[in-house]
Amino acid sequence: MELNVLAQDIRKFEADAVIVGFFEDVRPLRGGAGEIDWLLCGALSRLIVDARVRGAEGDVALVTSAGKIPASKIFLVGLGKRSRESPETLREAARTAAERAVGAGVVRAAVDCSVLPGDRFDESVRAVRRGLTEGAAGRMLNVTLVAPDAAAGARMEAALRG
Repeated sequence: MELNVLAQDIRKFEADAVIVGFFEDVRPLRGGAGEIDWLLCGALSRLIVDARVRGAEGDVALVTSAGKIPASKIFLVGLGKRSRESPETLREAARTAAERAVGAGVVRAAVDCSVLPGDRFDESVRAVRRGLTEGAAGRMLNVTLVAPDAAAGARMEAALRG
């Protein structure tokens, strides 16, 4: 697996797929999930309203971007309850996301990192890397961790080196 960091708008990233996380108890959708939901006229929110996904740990939905973003596939990944967020739950979500992406034939993916917690940022970034590596399981997957801004991108790169 190849991993890099880039500060860019997740909605403009060219890849096979974008991966966005969402919490079970946070509505409306926030971060990259909220931004993409808006572009898709609420398609992600409809999945939640129709009880196809809740945001629980292990939940994953795959939707098409309908040409609204450069990536053709969007993986919506449950992160569980916000109050229970931890590096371990983020690792598990990243592992699940990578497994599903590789299973769907994705070679190049962008992961929205705007939902990472500020208080355990470095540990969370490293946990996401571990989960992605475990989920890819040696298969070809080029992942870009998409930071919300340049400062967060620099912190992510430093965390990955540490």
